[in-house]
Amino acid sequence: MANAAQQVAELKQIRKEFKGDGVFEFLGPKPADATDANPTSLKIKCDKPAPLTVSVKMPVGYPVDAPPKFKVEGSLEEDYIEAIEDHLAKQASYMPGMECITIVVQSLDDLDLSTIDLGVKGRYRSIFKVEVVNNSPQFSKALKASANGRPLVWFWRAIECQNNAKFSFAVDPRRAVYVACDSPDKASAAEFMKGIRTDSDMDCDMLGKPGKIQMTVVEEFEMAPKADEIPDGVNNFEYKTVEDLDGMLNPYLAAVAECKKKSGYKA
Repeated sequence: MANAAQQVAELKQIRKEFKGDGVFEFLGPKPADATDANPTSLKIKCDKPAPLTVSVKMPVGYPVDAPPKFKVEGSLEEDYIEAIEDHLAKQASYMPGMECITIVVQSLDDLDLSTIDLGVKGRYRSIFKVEVVNNSPQFSKALKASANGRPLVWFWRAIECQNNAKFSFAVDPRRAVYVACDSPDKASAAEFMKGIRTDSDMDCDMLGKPGKIQMTVVEEFEMAPKADEIPDGVNNFEYKTVEDLDGMLNPYLAAVAECKKKSGYKA
């Protein structure tokens, strides 16, 4: 393995830095015998920011082509465990291509649990689509009322058919409208969506009379505690292409913002 000599040298340095009975544990295999499926691994016991053990994997490409991977074990709540793992990964990212395990693990000495940002648990995001909105001012007004202080954003495309008789009562019609709204909890999200479904004054029909909207749910999910929230207020933006929409909507989708359970680290 091309990086075996570097890994052997670093292992010797780690052993020197983390002295003491049971503080450092080499799990193997030797760097020369490591593979992608079975990388060199070790454990380091730490007292700060709380009693815990850091398991470290040295991928075959480490340190030149891949960063080390960390898993934390201890009696702390899972939120703190994940936050400490994120901290270790972030510290390693500052030193690409470098032998960094000792420095990264020692950074825990200065980590204060009381200052860790755990985010906000339990938030829910609702995203739905409306194929056609006949009266966008009315729709915008109704959305704001339904949001009732919740942050909300909607994206739309213009309809280039103002002279069509079937749109004679339309006011700034929109098509392919996507709406995303954040709620503080699941019950609040359900209340919001119920209002959207049942409000008989969300839009106007082709005769200019108030009416409901025909909507399709795109996604409803619990947000990750540290996922970015939709900006405050009710905002809307026009998109002209699918690529435009992807750039605007994708950061709010579950693939980015959903609460996920970690399944541990892998080599």
